[in-house]
Amino acid sequence: MSVDSAPAPSGAVRLIFEYEGDRVRVVQQTPVDIAPSSLPVAKDEGSGVFVEVRDAGDRTLARVPAPHDLSSSLEIFPERHDQPITRTDAARATGAFTVVVPVTPAADHVTIVRLAPGTGDARSSELRATDLVSFPLNTP
Repeated sequence: MSVDSAPAPSGAVRLIFEYEGDRVRVVQQTPVDIAPSSLPVAKDEGSGVFVEVRDAGDRTLARVPAPHDLSSSLEIFPERHDQPITRTDAARATGAFTVVVPVTPAADHVTIVRLAPGTGDARSSELRATDLVSFPLNTP
């Protein structure tokens, strides 16, 4: 029988981020009363942007998908409700997003990570992880 040595999550935190261009900041951290097992923790993720919960040694404890990829795409809502919503590229990416991450007693900080296809062999399915920014975590 295999036993996972990682401690079970003891809570969760809602994080609200704002971004403008390459600058990202945490606007709010709020403990939430939610079962950590119900959170969308990424397992076999593809490319995209993720929020990782890490310990003081920078080991990943959990990875949650960000709702979008910090893009510069904007939704344009029409004046008439019978017209379609369209998308356009903005000159500079700006926006906000919210994620809920599980936390353990070992949780120290969160890091926003971009996973992209590696630059190696075209047949390779390896993803390259790039840390974008880290923030201290106020655990509940």
